[in-house]
Amino acid sequence: MVGKDNMRPASARIGGVDWGVVGHRWAVELLARQLARGTNHHAYLITGPDGVGRQRLALALARAVLCERPPRPGDSCGECRACEQVGRRVYPDLHVVERADDRQGITIEQIRDLQRQLSLAPLAGRARVGILLEMEKASEGAANALLKTLEEPAERVVLILTASEAEAVPPTIASRCEVLALRPVADEEIEQHLMARGAEAKAARQAARLAAGRPELALRFLDEPALLARREAYRVELADVLGMNLAGRFVQADAWKDDDDLEERLLAWMEGGRAALRGSLADGGAARSAEMSGVLDADAARRLLLAIVRTLEGLRQNANVRLALETLMLDLPQARARPPEARRAAG
Repeated sequence: MVGKDNMRPASARIGGVDWGVVGHRWAVELLARQLARGTNHHAYLITGPDGVGRQRLALALARAVLCERPPRPGDSCGECRACEQVGRRVYPDLHVVERADDRQGITIEQIRDLQRQLSLAPLAGRARVGILLEMEKASEGAANALLKTLEEPAERVVLILTASEAEAVPPTIASRCEVLALRPVADEEIEQHLMARGAEAKAARQAARLAAGRPELALRFLDEPALLARREAYRVELADVLGMNLAGRFVQADAWKDDDDLEERLLAWMEGGRAALRGSLADGGAARSAEMSGVLDADAARRLLLAIVRTLEGLRQNANVRLALETLMLDLPQARARPPEARRAAG
């Protein structure tokens, strides 16, 4: 079966195969091996948190499928017409489906158009590849329409779906795909990649730490210094909120109820919670990051993350903002007192 980024960091090299993906060695190795052996699946579902590299891996797989001059089976050259055009998403046999700006998700009309394209013989290459981004946001009609394509796959067609998690898409869709669940990438690996792109060591370290295992977010931080500064401030702010009494927290909730950047603030808090959890598990109970050092143990970090997730879900379903924030303040764990040296490091 079968189905540009010019910079290819050393961190992505696996057995001589380099797809330009930061981290996720196991996924690259698995896919390259399947392509080399002709045992690849007709449909894949790539899952993971935003910014972890789902779209980058999807395009890398498309390049490997469509490459005109692969240096070895299962690899891509990164230089041929197909590789270059796939990177720019303009190759005639590549079909990328994503939510339009004025829509909440992928529509049934988009799926039907994709099905018409996939039913035709390849125009330029040996296969057609369809990439469907954020499949969890597809309408029910779109998901049902796609199901027929998954149940009756055409020859020389590879479908690549992305979503936040397999459980976020209908089980009838997920069960017909090979699921590749991407996990956060080590900070050190992200930092090395950023430095390979020319970032200074201090900036690379800060961006990698705040990205919480998500290489694409780290790249955004370098491109948007203001975003990096806000995320840093929000994470320091989280430690302060956790140390407040309930009255103080409610004052903050009232101040933030009309904040246009509320979702960004909560996402930054989630990054802080993830970092605290990873650090507490690694160090046997105490969070490693400076702003959260000694504030949360692993159980408290988990409660923090669950509270933020529930709040984000409620806000995205048009819940009352003030009520959602007050509920969050009630659910947030209480911080332990930080030692003076931790407060100095965070400040």
